[in-house]
Amino acid sequence: MNTEYVNMTINDGILHFSYKEIENLDLDIAKKCVRDRIEFSENTSYPCLVDAVLIKNVSREARDYFANEGNDLITANALLVKSHIFKMIVNFFINVSKPRNPTKMFTDKSQAIKWLKQYRDKAGSNAEGNAQQTH
Repeated sequence: MNTEYVNMTINDGILHFSYKEIENLDLDIAKKCVRDRIEFSENTSYPCLVDAVLIKNVSREARDYFANEGNDLITANALLVKSHIFKMIVNFFINVSKPRNPTKMFTDKSQAIKWLKQYRDKAGSNAEGNAQQTH
């Protein structure tokens, strides 16, 4: 599915969620992206590979939303990042916003997918305290 802000596919039980270039991802964009994801996934839980490479900035309100209700129907999040600035934003998100589902930062897509595979069969899992980061 291709929307205004993201491209989504499901491959091998993992939802691939790739953001298009976004200068400032604010709360309105965040809510639209989550609505589109839930519609695309047909209300089914998936581990999610979030390719955030093209995002420049995320507002505090959007980060808080993604950490809470924006995590609905997500069993785990692997956040793929490249730039040093966005690594700091994601690190802040993981450590301050504290996503309610397992969340880990990656710079390598294959490692992110490998990590997500353990969550494929955990639909509805909302494990707390599992936010992590990696380089």
